Amino acid sequence: MTSPEDAAPVKPPPSFSGAPIVVPKSRFEADSVQSPRPLSSELREPPSIGSPRALFSSRSESQSRSASPSNRLSGSTFLPSRASLSSPLGSLPDSSDNTRSLIIRAFAPSIGIFASDDTEDLVRQKGFKNGFLELLRPFGENITGKVVVRDSAGLSRSWEDYGVRFVNLLTNSDRVSHATSTSPLSQLEEVLQRRLDFVEDSTNRSSRLNQLPLTNKYIASPLYQLLLRRLLSIDAPTPHETFLHPVACVIAISSHNKAPLESLRQLYAQTTQGDTAPPSYVHPEFLRYYVLVHDEDRSNIEESTRLYDQMKRHFGLHCHLLRLRSGQCVVTDDDSIEVPSCEWLSPEEDLLEMNENNALIDFGTGVNYLSESDVTAIKSLVRELVVQSVIPFMENKVALWNDQVASRRRGISGRFMSMSRRWAGFGSSSRSTTSSGPAGGMTGNYNTLNGFYKHDAPEAILRKLADFAFMLRDYKLAASTYDLVRSDYANDKAWRYHAGAHEMCAMSTLLNPLTSAARSKLDGVDQMIDTACYSYLTRCTDPVNTLRCLGLSIELLKSRGGSATEGAAKWAMRAIELGLAGPIGQALLTERVSACYASKTSTGGAKWGARNRKAGMWSVLATDSWLKLGKPALASVCLEEADRLYAEVYDKDSAVPMPEMRTFIDNLQRAVKLEYLEAKGVDTSDEVVVANQLGTEETSEKLDNRANRKSLLLPASLDVGPMQHEGNGSKPLDDDFE
Repeated sequence: MTSPEDAAPVKPPPSFSGAPIVVPKSRFEADSVQSPRPLSSELREPPSIGSPRALFSSRSESQSRSASPSNRLSGSTFLPSRASLSSPLGSLPDSSDNTRSLIIRAFAPSIGIFASDDTEDLVRQKGFKNGFLELLRPFGENITGKVVVRDSAGLSRSWEDYGVRFVNLLTNSDRVSHATSTSPLSQLEEVLQRRLDFVEDSTNRSSRLNQLPLTNKYIASPLYQLLLRRLLSIDAPTPHETFLHPVACVIAISSHNKAPLESLRQLYAQTTQGDTAPPSYVHPEFLRYYVLVHDEDRSNIEESTRLYDQMKRHFGLHCHLLRLRSGQCVVTDDDSIEVPSCEWLSPEEDLLEMNENNALIDFGTGVNYLSESDVTAIKSLVRELVVQSVIPFMENKVALWNDQVASRRRGISGRFMSMSRRWAGFGSSSRSTTSSGPAGGMTGNYNTLNGFYKHDAPEAILRKLADFAFMLRDYKLAASTYDLVRSDYANDKAWRYHAGAHEMCAMSTLLNPLTSAARSKLDGVDQMIDTACYSYLTRCTDPVNTLRCLGLSIELLKSRGGSATEGAAKWAMRAIELGLAGPIGQALLTERVSACYASKTSTGGAKWGARNRKAGMWSVLATDSWLKLGKPALASVCLEEADRLYAEVYDKDSAVPMPEMRTFIDNLQRAVKLEYLEAKGVDTSDEVVVANQLGTEETSEKLDNRANRKSLLLPASLDVGPMQHEGNGSKPLDDDFE
């Protein structure tokens, strides 16, 4: 049960970067949706344009061009089309709208790296300046082969896309979360801006970019997928969720170590006590995995083997012997293999990497290489670590906590004690009596001064149980556990925990393939999303997690299809209204609204239930957004997409019947053309030259409007609402087909 204030409307904070898109407060606005232009595609520069422009298309497919009428909205032969598309971001793995898989892979177990100085020196000699972490990290993001995971019911399922996140144990456990500030959002916007600028500058060098087949009509653009990745990769650990808390720790020494066993003991001690110990909200009982790095070039394998046997006798079976060459591998070596790039970089890491490669001319510069034997050895280490140690460890912990903590809460006695603690004030844990009331900063098990539960509190254990189940992809157990504990967080007024439990309960429900698609079930999910956003934003002033919650909701609802797509569009509009993202993020969200509506399928020959008109309207709004940002190529693609969507609603030979809408579209079309003429180097102050280039008789009165072409808004006459002027036989905009 949520309190009445949970359902209260969220008061939008000041816009992240200026006022958000101005949309009329009417049913016309609520029903209009913007189309997500797949940034995964880069349109080839038209030959008539002087400066190279990186062009990105929204959910385009090869057939859509032929199905669309002849450029009614785009209207000029020099404007770009979706006919030839390539990936502007090149190495991004998802070329289809598989954002559901992206979200599943984003929540992976974190494994800390804690290596001795001699190990770090050995790895740096191989060209990895950040040491052992940089060497292992790319190979953890996708484990070689299938990974079998057993759920709480004892059923096994194999996954081919399972991965883990290698992190620096010390910096990851000791950092203070900055999620309550707008710094990550500022960095996220800067990443998007610099990616766009880089693509525009390198269009003439795009021969190395991968060509992506466009077979899905509603694919998400690579830029939008980049936004999701960076948003889901923000790496500041927080007390309220344990996804970034270490599940295991790799303790590594090399064969050059003079006192290997003693070094391993010291490294272990540093992970449990002193300045390097994890904070009190991080559970200290994470798995320790011991690795001996053998130098193939300068060490004796027999001595390393004997040492490895000693390690297993002293520390158990969670040990591995990693055999690496100490020399640096270069591209000219016969067996050299390029080290894959990391997919899950935080915005801060991405900016640092771009700064280091500021003078990059092609994608081959600054790439690390390893010998084939090294790559095979590292993949073997990572797979053995995950399959034989980490997954069984997590499964055992889930079974233990589920039996000892969660089962008691689910039983009648557990529910009674929870109710009595809430209403009568007794039945709380004995730990809560160690503090003398509010003066000691404690309410129940929750430390109100520092804002977290200690790792051994039942509420913290239940959250960790739910997070472990989520990372093991047991979404049924995860959803039931989040649901079990969220009322406790509300009782303790632990609002960030409260918001996180509602958010992840909704996500687990949507990810569970057995969840009913009934409207009543989705209404419950919507209520949880609304409660999570309210607590994050209003109670905790946390725009980062608010945007993450909305982004996950949009994609998981959209992936369910049917009526859920309209719910996805609603939450995308909420994100735009709150102004959480920067200008580029707002434009991408506007496109995503259109994609949500466009993906709603119709029934019957009369196309009942389709939302193409709403999708077209939001695609037009996306055109306006890209024009304001000075991106005519992207604006042109959105305008063409709106043309295709409207063509599916109206007869092919007729234009949009609403005069105000037609005027707005004409203004956008002319603004896009003028932007391209300027890019071509044409003097747009010469009316005759402009008219010849456009192929029309433009009057000076029309051309004088070019000064306002970057801030085109809906005509004031549209502000009256979705009805045309009364007395003209008008009717609501949604009556036809929708």
